[in-house]
Amino acid sequence: MQRNYHIEAGDAKTDTETPGDRLKAIERLVSSSIERLPDERQGGRNLFTRILDRFFAAARHHVPALHWIGAATFAIIFFAYARLVALTMRLITTGHIRWPSIPAPCVLALWHGDAPSLLVAFAKRRPAVGMAIMIASDSRGDFLALLCRMLGLDVVRGGGAENGWQALAVLAHKIEKGSAVIITVDGGGPAHVVKLGALALASATHVPLVALATNCRPAIVERRKWDAARNPLPFARVAVVMGKSRMIALSELTAIQQESHALQSALNELSMQSKQTVGL
Repeated sequence: MQRNYHIEAGDAKTDTETPGDRLKAIERLVSSSIERLPDERQGGRNLFTRILDRFFAAARHHVPALHWIGAATFAIIFFAYARLVALTMRLITTGHIRWPSIPAPCVLALWHGDAPSLLVAFAKRRPAVGMAIMIASDSRGDFLALLCRMLGLDVVRGGGAENGWQALAVLAHKIEKGSAVIITVDGGGPAHVVKLGALALASATHVPLVALATNCRPAIVERRKWDAARNPLPFARVAVVMGKSRMIALSELTAIQQESHALQSALNELSMQSKQTVGL
């Protein structure tokens, strides 16, 4: 259900206000609050994942040529694998909106662990509209950024407190040009805890937010990863379940809290539906 919130008279919007201006206003609102929503410092990565992060970061810093050769090699291998899965899988689409018929422009919000299934769904049935995705700017994101570009996605690097707002401003510009944007709302962890990025972007650009969930069976489950991602195997059943499109307005802290909780509940409900669709 759409919720409407009011801005104080002194903060009234003007006709000349841009999405970038509105993003900065939301950033100031959150940064000036005593209660952060959520705290970006609360990571969800386990010891194994943190060790991998440090290894890849060291490789990119000390032997960049070797790092990028490795990233490109893995991207090519996973691209070939994604195409194989796309050719053999059975795609099931349910919900209020059916993939790949998505509204454009819009913001698509999903859990990080659902990304592998969404990428193969994209490879099988590509939406007619331009699609952009935010990928973390850390070294582990390099291979994924290359893979997404090979699949045909427009990639924007960024995330977290360091450069997340700058990346959102770039995505806002792409939305103005008519693209749909994909954001994993719990990126970096903890798993299944909504961060502000997707909500802020939808509010600042005045475009719909669409929650979606995916699942697959059979799958390779990355149980040691913080998001327990499920990677579809060839001939898998892959489900994409999409919720209603909703307009978001973030003008005060309570609105951010309420919309974060609403999106988290919607994603959890859609995740249950996606599990049932593939028979889990």
